[in-house]
Amino acid sequence: MTVLIADDHALVRDGLRGLVGSVLGEVGFVEADDGPSLMQAACASPLPRLALVDLNMPGMDKGFRLAELARLRPDLPLVVISALTSPDIVRRTLEISTVHAFVSKSAPSGQICAAIVAAMQGHKLPFALRVADVKRPDLILTPRMEEVRQLLRLGMSNKMIASTLGITEGTVKNYMSEIFKALNVSNRTQAAQLDPESL
Repeated sequence: MTVLIADDHALVRDGLRGLVGSVLGEVGFVEADDGPSLMQAACASPLPRLALVDLNMPGMDKGFRLAELARLRPDLPLVVISALTSPDIVRRTLEISTVHAFVSKSAPSGQICAAIVAAMQGHKLPFALRVADVKRPDLILTPRMEEVRQLLRLGMSNKMIASTLGITEGTVKNYMSEIFKALNVSNRTQAAQLDPESL
């Protein structure tokens, strides 16, 4: 399997390779650093099966390259990563059929990992805004509970979380109850609003 990583900063590409590897295991990579090289890499052999794309690279024509890419490779799921997160940009980007997730560059790595999983499974995620830090140093979530909460932050339903993690909806509900208790909150919105990096 080949994954396309497109960003005009080599350091960002290096970090994304590590994240992709942690989610998908051993895969091959092709890279691009601007709009034209993105288009070329997306259509070169071996054909990538997933692409992580920076919206702000040179030659992206304010995102219109993504629509062009969707026409050329309608089978290629895209995860868009951007420092620009205005509502209009996010909305227009997510309207592109092959874009499965829009992740802010300021988001925790768990959001990118969740977006990768969702894109590979054909799920389309709503955009999750990063909220102000809420300091709760006394709280501890297990890795699995935090994984569930990351998907909750992306707007996934219990059914989608269960499908993404390969567990039952009942198990997800149990995790939700534990998360609510650990965070001392009473609903999904409150649980999602606590910043994971403050835990």
